[in-house]
Amino acid sequence: MTRAGAALALSAGVLLACASPAEEEPAAPDPPQPDQVIELTGRVTVTGSAPLTILVLVTETDHYEIVGDLAPELRTLQQLHVTVRGRVVREAAGPGFPARLQVDSYTRVPRDAAIG
Repeated sequence: MTRAGAALALSAGVLLACASPAEEEPAAPDPPQPDQVIELTGRVTVTGSAPLTILVLVTETDHYEIVGDLAPELRTLQQLHVTVRGRVVREAAGPGFPARLQVDSYTRVPRDAAIG
């Protein structure tokens, strides 16, 4: 086979590889809507600088500001994983402004079952 023939065969192989259908990525779930009750698992953290800090639940895919009567209690669980149940009271407004989640109940996630 000549050098030109080998190059042509290689080019054809590359084109065929590019033309094959790629695996589709799963669609991202729709963000929760206001007043929707949801259950999430994530790590409790505090972000910002005093006096303007917010309590945040960091999940695998998102961040939620934790508000409500249980927020002071959850603040004591910083860096621990919890599962919370509550309702979205405000949608996310972009980076740095996560959706606001009114937490009604929570449970600590055992250390060996924690995500990330």
